[in-house]
Amino acid sequence: MSGKVLIVGRPNVGKSSLFNRIAGGRRAIVEDQPGVTRDLLEASCEWKNVGFSLVDTGGLVPDTEEDILRKIREVVQSEIATADAVIFLTSVRDGITPLDEEIAKILYPYKDKVILAVNKVDTPKEEIKISEFYSLGFEEVFPVSAVHGIGVGELLDEVVKRLPKEGTLQRQEGIKIAFVGRPNVGKSSLLNALIGKERVIVSDVAGTTRDSIEVPFEWNGEKFILVDTAGIRRPSKVEYGVEFYSVGRSLKAIDRADVSCLVIDCTEGVSRQDKRIAGLIERRYKGCVIVVNKIDVCDRSREDLLKEVRRELFYLDYAPVVFTSAVKGEGVEDILKQVKAVYKDYSKQHKTSFINRAVKSILKEKSPPNYRGKPVKVFYAFQERSKPPTVVIVTNYPEGWKENYRKFFLKRLREELGINLAPMKLVIKGRD
Repeated sequence: MSGKVLIVGRPNVGKSSLFNRIAGGRRAIVEDQPGVTRDLLEASCEWKNVGFSLVDTGGLVPDTEEDILRKIREVVQSEIATADAVIFLTSVRDGITPLDEEIAKILYPYKDKVILAVNKVDTPKEEIKISEFYSLGFEEVFPVSAVHGIGVGELLDEVVKRLPKEGTLQRQEGIKIAFVGRPNVGKSSLLNALIGKERVIVSDVAGTTRDSIEVPFEWNGEKFILVDTAGIRRPSKVEYGVEFYSVGRSLKAIDRADVSCLVIDCTEGVSRQDKRIAGLIERRYKGCVIVVNKIDVCDRSREDLLKEVRRELFYLDYAPVVFTSAVKGEGVEDILKQVKAVYKDYSKQHKTSFINRAVKSILKEKSPPNYRGKPVKVFYAFQERSKPPTVVIVTNYPEGWKENYRKFFLKRLREELGINLAPMKLVIKGRD
């Protein structure tokens, strides 16, 4: 199993910049304002053939009444105990602040695994100021510039010394599920209810989640990777900056996922934005489970809600619907049951002979209408891929396959192939 390395520090010392420098690329959102990173963001990294999991955290602050900041502190403190190494990041430009001293007190019981790094050391003049940071009580101090990469190699040399010798990099495996939806519909609460602890920060403030967070999880012997994402708002409501990147990452999460769980607030019903997000899932041919959340505070019947979902999201007619209460834990395991069923259909692969028998049966039932007075023929068919199941039809007149007949043919093909809960892609090609 690979080692775990945690980056901690007060807000705006450059934790996300250091994370991006080590992970290689803009994996964490970076803005010149405190508190941008609120959840734990993980990446698999390697240095000198030693693999480890790097975790970026929310800025640590002293006890406070403000809900988000208090929860950041709680989550980070729970992760420190399980980490193999902890990078305590400070900033040379600010010197030692009272917050740095408070964090040092939190970390001191884990002194053996803590590596003190001073960021934003971009010039020799700034390097002179390093000596004052020894007063925080840690043996060594590593000057770095996350933006320019100065000193990061020396820091990583020290990091890998703290990791288990047998540490090897492991790729996360499992059915990847993206929780998507409008802000504040309960995506993070559902994820926490599934894994049984507060791994993702939950708040009543809309837009709490800004990065896409991946959490490996096992249930009844089946492996999953749960992906919590930022709430997707209408484009006109999105300001450039933090939220711009958050929405982009949510769309990427849909692209990367095997199954997207579209979370809807049952107290508000299916909104226009819910329809837009459903359209993003449908156009990307992604497996989908529609999760109607907050059922414990809804005064409408499930039958009424189901009718509305099916009417408004008719283009996701293959997606099963689950009713949940994240707060009470009701129905959350049903999400995983339906995800497994959807993924089974989504990953189906049929032999070419079976595909051709199914196509022949459908054509015998109803053949395509003539094109310019000539019959439309099918020479052969095959399944090109799975995820989604993609069937290619080779014909003499691709342009002869009109939309109405395509819909009929696809509906019957799904029935013949037993693909009822996942999207299916039909590709019509000419012989050439």
